[in-house]
Amino acid sequence: MSTNTDVGDTPLTVLGAGPAGLATGLYARRQGLDVRLFEAADAVGGNARTLQLGPFRYDTGAHRFHDKDEAVTADLKALLGDDLRRVDAPSQICWRGRRIDFPLAPYDLLRKLPLSLLARIAREQLSIPRVSNNADDFEEMALQSYGPTLARLFLLNYTEKLWGTDADQLSPRVAGDRLEGLDLKTFLLEAFGGTKDKARHLDGSFYYPRHGYGQIAEATADALGREHIRTGARITTLSHDGTRIRRVTVNDAEPTGVETVVSTLPLTLVLRLLDPPPPEELQALAQSMRFRHLRLVVLGLDRPRLTPNASLYFPDRSIPFTRLYEPTNRSPDMAPDDQTVVVLERPCHPETEAWTQSDAALRASAVDVLTEQGLIDGADEIVAVDHRAVPFAYPILEVGAEAKAERLTTYLQRFENLHLLGRSAKFTYTHVHNLYARARTLTEELASHPEPVG
Repeated sequence: MSTNTDVGDTPLTVLGAGPAGLATGLYARRQGLDVRLFEAADAVGGNARTLQLGPFRYDTGAHRFHDKDEAVTADLKALLGDDLRRVDAPSQICWRGRRIDFPLAPYDLLRKLPLSLLARIAREQLSIPRVSNNADDFEEMALQSYGPTLARLFLLNYTEKLWGTDADQLSPRVAGDRLEGLDLKTFLLEAFGGTKDKARHLDGSFYYPRHGYGQIAEATADALGREHIRTGARITTLSHDGTRIRRVTVNDAEPTGVETVVSTLPLTLVLRLLDPPPPEELQALAQSMRFRHLRLVVLGLDRPRLTPNASLYFPDRSIPFTRLYEPTNRSPDMAPDDQTVVVLERPCHPETEAWTQSDAALRASAVDVLTEQGLIDGADEIVAVDHRAVPFAYPILEVGAEAKAERLTTYLQRFENLHLLGRSAKFTYTHVHNLYARARTLTEELASHPEPVG
């Protein structure tokens, strides 16, 4: 894409070519809008890419597409055709040598927990409210939803590992919709109805592309037109006059005039890029909001399968990894027929030992965990290795983060031509089907009510 500095040449400028940015570009083109996307990385997809490791493919996260918006599902089916497949692959928790279904299901717990624990859990189920709409923090929500024993065994330790923060300091929103739909009737139906009667909230069924989750991003980019996307284009300044964003500067060297801007960049980054800068109070507020980074260890294994699961979770604090996912359980095309690939996630805060640890040390730790868990016999099974850092993987939804994000977004609303879209941009937990739906709504509004050029 050529660079221009004439305001008005391109009605819509999108910052970022992850799922939110690509969806905005796709629906903008369908509305007849001209659009350009700037992406700092050398490829589209953001944190939802699929990468190649020899004959193996793996995603930069344990992604899955949820069929919860009919229009969006229809759009993705049109983009991917027969390559978008429905998958049934449950997730489990590794606990004391046992595999417990997650989200927790009473039928499974009855078969796998010791009688002493079951008796305690059963007593708690009669007294807990199972209504957590008024919970002040995640710990309170988990205790209300599951009771002290289940919550402490399986949810609280894992959540604190994942976010790097005490559970009573985390917002209930970190659960997403994982704890929804749990009432006493549902609990009893699951307990005595068998595995086929598990509630829909278990989410063991989802859509997944044949060649990896990144195929959604690639197909979206193809549909909107690659000529509208510029990669290797890092946004370094957002110049404004107090009411409108006037220019974006790319790679510290290319000021480009803009009309309407949709930013999918992290909310805190947008505040730092503003020129002139925002008030010091807001800068300090933005600096207090944190994102969780990930480090991935990818192992190609000389065996057809490691587990039947979409993901395995590790709540034990002695294990540095929170989750293992096996892409071949989402699509067999992610590896050769007689081999498989697994990815282990280690959440990190920046500038900590976990983030700066060498790849070799992290890989050795991954091999130790798989061996100790009885998943592999040793390093001899490993035929390929890769590592990947995923910065800004999740906004850390601490208690009070929602109010902070609201203050920052309220400030940014003074820029009449700036719109925020996406998980990082809105500092919230959301799914790809939500991002596509919101991108469609936003571009319809922009097409119906063009913003004035000042």
